[in-house]
Amino acid sequence: MVNIIMAGHDKDVGPSLYFIDYIASLHKLDKAAFGYGSYFALSMMDRHYRKDMTVEEAIDLVDKVIMEIRSRLVVAPPNFVIKIVDKDGAREYAWRESIKDAPVPAV
Repeated sequence: MVNIIMAGHDKDVGPSLYFIDYIASLHKLDKAAFGYGSYFALSMMDRHYRKDMTVEEAIDLVDKVIMEIRSRLVVAPPNFVIKIVDKDGAREYAWRESIKDAPVPAV
């Protein structure tokens, strides 16, 4: 069973974000999350997300979401990777590590 969040950018349409769940339902969304942390992530995004956010504002929101997950989810992931998908392609933006000695997988 797999849930997927897929992002892309088409020069005719612009940015797109899709959520595909484990039974193959496809939904186009403005914001997405899955798993136990999604309850906290989506509530933060519902409150703070705007369509006209700058990259800096979006990263600030991602950091707020990560802090919320770390503080409220009993078994929170130790590390997070932030990626950006835009007209220039997909790229890693930053790592947020709560355990400095945790092994980082090779990309």
